[in-house]
Amino acid sequence: MHESFFTRFRQRAFWLKLTRDLLIITIVVYGVSLFLQRDMISGAAPALSGESLQGDTLTLHPHETTLVYFWGTWCPACKVTSPAVDALSQEYNVISVAVASGTRHEVLDYMQANHYNFPVILDDAAASNQWGASGLPAIYIVRDGEVKFKTRGVTSQWGLEWRLWLTDLMG
Repeated sequence: MHESFFTRFRQRAFWLKLTRDLLIITIVVYGVSLFLQRDMISGAAPALSGESLQGDTLTLHPHETTLVYFWGTWCPACKVTSPAVDALSQEYNVISVAVASGTRHEVLDYMQANHYNFPVILDDAAASNQWGASGLPAIYIVRDGEVKFKTRGVTSQWGLEWRLWLTDLMG
């Protein structure tokens, strides 16, 4: 009888400690996320348009959900995130901006070597500065001229897809 009471107590104490630890980790991760996003714009999305490396005219459409992706060929975190953006570009409107990544030819070679097909505009530093994309990758979900979601750093495909879906749902 004594043993079962202590066993239950230890189990309860274990779960309480685990819950506390998970809550602390969640708060720390959320705080770091907010810190990383401190320079990123919120609210009204700045204008973004240009000719893609592929020859298409890219622009933010007012009533279309768009994933705006600032990245660099030299960026290690972008190498993890770019495959997700590429996959999502098959279903969603994507405008990507290559930041300090070389010439048109160099970026096209990089895209081909990595089998990426998402549309790319070369950044002249104006767009990344205007959007507050000082750390890469910087990702914005835009609809109706407003930034609905933003994130910086490595992001999963399902996380991006969830944000895109939620933005479409909110209409």
